Amino acid sequence: MEMAFVTRRRRNLLQTDGWKRFRKNKLALFGLIVLLLMVGMAVFAPLIAPHDPYESIKSEAGLILKNKSPADSGTLLGTDSLGRDVFSRVLYAARISMSVGLVAVGISTTVGILLGSLAGYFRGWVDTFIMRLVDVVYCFPVLFLVIIISTVLKPSIYNVMLVIGLCNWTGTARFVRGEILRVRELDFVKASESLGAKDSRIIIQHILPNVMAPILVEATLQMARAILTEASLSYLGVGVQMPTASWGNMLFGANNLSTLTLRPWQWVPPGLCILMAVLSINFLGDGLRDAFDARQKK
Repeated sequence: MEMAFVTRRRRNLLQTDGWKRFRKNKLALFGLIVLLLMVGMAVFAPLIAPHDPYESIKSEAGLILKNKSPADSGTLLGTDSLGRDVFSRVLYAARISMSVGLVAVGISTTVGILLGSLAGYFRGWVDTFIMRLVDVVYCFPVLFLVIIISTVLKPSIYNVMLVIGLCNWTGTARFVRGEILRVRELDFVKASESLGAKDSRIIIQHILPNVMAPILVEATLQMARAILTEASLSYLGVGVQMPTASWGNMLFGANNLSTLTLRPWQWVPPGLCILMAVLSINFLGDGLRDAFDARQKK
């Protein structure tokens, strides 16, 4: 009982110290605030959007306001080539891009934790088989592999989530394997093994809780890569398909010389959203890594 109390107290102290270190990182706080604003923008898009993102805006004379600037259309960010409100589409695109990032990272992290845990704990032929599988998948350029699979399958948001998740688990698996190889040599794990605890119990209750902090940091950084991958696929036409709005296919819709030079309101907002989302997630991940790194403690 006393040992458990000391352990909980020590863990709470570590969490408090980590939060203090995180608060001192201004870039991490900036990333957290911007990311929360984007998540709020995505969640409350139906309440914030002034127009239907899939319907054209018409003038009083009944004409569709195509390619109109904010001043000419009376909207915040103007209209696109079909007369749709760019601001409303950016809001709804945030729901798609954020959802793809979260679901894809959830899939890749789950697969990576499962395979990395098996490889790191059991070692031997299990470790060899899983690590050779990681090497095979790692040999292929991720974006090229995702494009091939997305082209073979019918392009849709669900396939994009699945493909990105199943092609980005290798880094997590290697990371988890290395952490488990380190943790399983500690005394409390050896004590559990000597008491005859089951392997699944040791992994779930003793090993994984001690490596979840760095796994969380790795998942945060992976989300930024997933958002970039989705934007690249949608820009190339094999990701989220029209008329569903995502930041990537909004850039794809503005992929012509006249739009790039004369109508920057159609491509600058989604491009800035991608830039700010990726930067914010990277700043947040770096802040979490510094906060949870034991070497940063005084």
